[in-house]
Amino acid sequence: MVERRKLCKSRGHQATTMQSVQTRQATRQSRPPPRAYTEQQLVFLRSYLPEFERRTNSNGPRGDAKKFALECAAEFITRFSLPDDVDGKYKEQLYNWFKNTVGRNRRRAEGKPKPASKRPAEKESRPWPDSSVSLPAPLPVDRDYSHPSTSSPTLTSTYSDNLTPSPTVAARIPMQYSLPSTLANALQPSPSPPPIPLIMTPVTVTSLRDSFLANIDAPVLASQIEAFVASNSSPLCLKSVLSALFQAISTEWEKKNTPANPFLTRYLEACTYFTTKIVHAGVSGPLAGARALQMQIRKSAKWIPTSSANLRPNLSSAPRKDHIQWARIHAAAIQVGVFTFGVNGTPGYDYREARIFSNLVAQDAVWEEDEVEWVAGILVLQSLVRTSMRGDMEQRRVYEDLLQNYEERWKEMKDEARQALVTEALLAARADLARTGS
Repeated sequence: MVERRKLCKSRGHQATTMQSVQTRQATRQSRPPPRAYTEQQLVFLRSYLPEFERRTNSNGPRGDAKKFALECAAEFITRFSLPDDVDGKYKEQLYNWFKNTVGRNRRRAEGKPKPASKRPAEKESRPWPDSSVSLPAPLPVDRDYSHPSTSSPTLTSTYSDNLTPSPTVAARIPMQYSLPSTLANALQPSPSPPPIPLIMTPVTVTSLRDSFLANIDAPVLASQIEAFVASNSSPLCLKSVLSALFQAISTEWEKKNTPANPFLTRYLEACTYFTTKIVHAGVSGPLAGARALQMQIRKSAKWIPTSSANLRPNLSSAPRKDHIQWARIHAAAIQVGVFTFGVNGTPGYDYREARIFSNLVAQDAVWEEDEVEWVAGILVLQSLVRTSMRGDMEQRRVYEDLLQNYEERWKEMKDEARQALVTEALLAARADLARTGS
């Protein structure tokens, strides 16, 4: 009987020990990973900042912004194959990342100092650790590369939003916010790039255009681009690739008025798989894609009339259509954060730096002579207003004055089709400005 009691007691102790071990394992599994994000994770997180800030600033249902952030966190965990977040701690951590990033950039836009730390004084005065202290490594991720008239007219058109990204294609590239320190290294080429599928058939501009339209997986698209570059060597090796991208965007716009946002997202996501063999204007690797797009947008922002455009001054002429289409691409690039990427050796540009060129385009175009420039300028201005920080009163006054100038130009326009485009953009910009100032 004594031996039987000892045996039961021993088994009970073993069961308690096993339960304790399982509890500790579950706790470790659900514990939030360290706050050091990989390249893919940063690109994913920062792509949702514009929508999070819009929901934060809107008069929608209470808690709408937090609900959106938690949904993004759930998608983040699934996409990067992270452990199940049983207790919700990691989702809460990601929500705080959204909230703190938006707040930090809003304070910067308003010129406010950084709030004082709540840590005790003795902790604030601690010296920085020396270089011998090892910093935590980035969170390991099992990557899944399968994802993929004489009287003055009045404005009466119904507000329509043609610049909003497609609801089925989320932007993957950060917007105009300042970059965390980890992004400086994250945007460099990966030390172990993913395996690139072999492309046996010749890749042409036409086949690249079809690939953009088909929405193929980013690694496959990247391999096609690299194969094309390998057989068409040039200091500006991605110029023809951007031509294919432009053709795809124009095709979908003419069919369904599809905005350029999902196409730019698709292109920039493929660029994250570039190796150092891709070199455009001296910039190599993943950053070469953003560099090429920035250069082409700046080049296309200036209207240079041709003889055919002078002979056919209407919206259907190819040069004018192309100029307006590039303005739409410029507007989409502002929204998906194309201008936040720097060049080799620099982590990127903050909110104000990334918007300098676009602000100048919008300010200058309204004073030009050709109506097509007014259309291009207001499209860019609408995107600037939409992505502006709430609370920046100086910037708000500048945009109000610019919108007034464009309204005066709108009254002078003779081409009805172009005037309709400006009407739509003006009304959308006014609505966006009212939301950011509320």
